[in-house]
Amino acid sequence: MPTNFSAKNKMNKFKHKHSLGQNFITDEFLLEDIADESGITKDDYVLEIGPGNGALTRCLCDRAKYVVAVEIDKTLLPLLKSNLKDYKNVSIINADFLNYDFQNIINEFKETGANITSPTVGADIIRPIKVVANLPYYITSPIIQNLLQNPYISDMTLMVQKEVAERIVADPNTKDFGILTLACNYFADTEMIMIVSKDCFFPKPKVDSAVVYFKKHFSHTNYSDNNYEKLFKLIKASFAQRRKKLLNSLINAGYSKEVLISAFDKLHFDENVRAENLSLDDYKNLLTLLCSYSYNE
Repeated sequence: MPTNFSAKNKMNKFKHKHSLGQNFITDEFLLEDIADESGITKDDYVLEIGPGNGALTRCLCDRAKYVVAVEIDKTLLPLLKSNLKDYKNVSIINADFLNYDFQNIINEFKETGANITSPTVGADIIRPIKVVANLPYYITSPIIQNLLQNPYISDMTLMVQKEVAERIVADPNTKDFGILTLACNYFADTEMIMIVSKDCFFPKPKVDSAVVYFKKHFSHTNYSDNNYEKLFKLIKASFAQRRKKLLNSLINAGYSKEVLISAFDKLHFDENVRAENLSLDDYKNLLTLLCSYSYNE
């Protein structure tokens, strides 16, 4: 995980846990750049996942109204607390983010007087939560999916493995375009805002990283759409054999050949089209037609 730190000599005695993917940022200018690119202001409530020793956390505290930092490694807590002792606008939680009740994070903000509401309620929105995180490589996708589906979060600035970032922001008709791209597109607009060399970390990882910005679109349909599971069942079936023609992949997944050919014709899809050639809207339109044929998946 690219976690963060500024004073390398303070970390030399720390035993890095490969199981947690710990790699700490050594470039203070990079930390400032990440905080700047997140667009955080003094009105914002920020969640940081994986604060490490708190180097990036300090940058966030300098900019935000309040920061909640969730760190899974309890052995880092003494150093983290020491480095943040001068800040009054931060809470530290020792927990596994994926297994932690998000309501507890909301309550941390509420204790500061924040009125945190779900952006899906429209006019009642006060101030949603922004996320900044250096994600562990081995668990990047589950965390991103968790954040995308969380209705309290408005945008995310996430450092991930460069290859994953390229998949997140990929365009149709490219080799990187796939299920992860479409899942991110469903909930957010994405932009790769910087590439980070592996030389900026200690210990040095084997690959470069990148920072991706996610701007969530808020709509009740994003979170209550009954077709969401059907849509991604269709998408997963489409990419299960991505070298094959889409028509054949879906037939192999149990979809009716006759119904598919009819749907392809109405949508003006070439019968030779492959999974990566269709946009999210194309998949939505295909699902709508399949449902209109009363196709029972």
